[in-house]
Amino acid sequence: MAHSPKLRVIGPFPPTDFDELAATRTALDSAMTSAAGSTPGTALVSAEPIMILGNVYIVLSSTA
Repeated sequence: MAHSPKLRVIGPFPPTDFDELAATRTALDSAMTSAAGSTPGTALVSAEPIMILGNVYIVLSSTA
């Protein structure tokens, strides 16, 4: 049986969101979690970060 993964790109997340400050990381965690939760499919398979011009994008792959 062939699998057809669902892909979604979330971001951009600016580098300042990745500071060591707990308040900033909490906001970033919330933003990433809510974006990942709306990914189509039944189960998240992988999350791959990609940096483009200093901003972070995350490619999410889920099962169909």
